[in-house]
Amino acid sequence: MEQNNFDIKKVKVHRTTEATVFEVVFVLMAIIVWGLIIWMVHQAPDIVPTHFDASGKPNAYGSPAGVTIPCVLLTIGAVVCMVCAYFPRHINMPFKIRNIRQVELAIRLLRVTGITFLLIPLALAYTMLGMSSPSAIPILATVGLILVETVLFSIIIYKS
Repeated sequence: MEQNNFDIKKVKVHRTTEATVFEVVFVLMAIIVWGLIIWMVHQAPDIVPTHFDASGKPNAYGSPAGVTIPCVLLTIGAVVCMVCAYFPRHINMPFKIRNIRQVELAIRLLRVTGITFLLIPLALAYTMLGMSSPSAIPILATVGLILVETVLFSIIIYKS
C-alpha cells in the first residue's frame, strides 16, 4: 500500500482569477445586503420583534437598530469564511484531507459558504424588519441551503 505524504500545512494559497471573482462577488453582495438592511432599519416601525419562540411567534420586541448587531456579527462570520480560504490548514473537515484536489475543493466550499452566509443577515433583517407577519422561514431556508451545500461539497471532496 502506497503511503500518502501529503501535508496540508505546507500548502500555500495564492491569488487566482477564481479567488478574485469570488471576492468581487462577495463584496458586491455585502454592499447590496447591507444597503437593504439599512433601508429596512429606516423603514421599520419604532418597535420590532427581536426574538421568536420555538413555534416562530415573536416573544421579545425592541428597536430596529438593535437588529443590526447580530447582522454585523453574521457578516463578520462570512468574512472569516472568505479569509480562511487562504489558510487551508485551518479548514476542518470530517475526514483527513489527502491531496491538493481536496484542498482546492475545500477552499471553494469556504468561498461558496462565505457568499451564502451573507444571506443570513439579510434573512434575519427581513424577518424582523420587513415582514408584516414575521416568520423564521427565510432564516431556516438560508441555514438549510448552507447545510446542503456543505454536505454536497463534503461528499465531493471526500471522493476526490
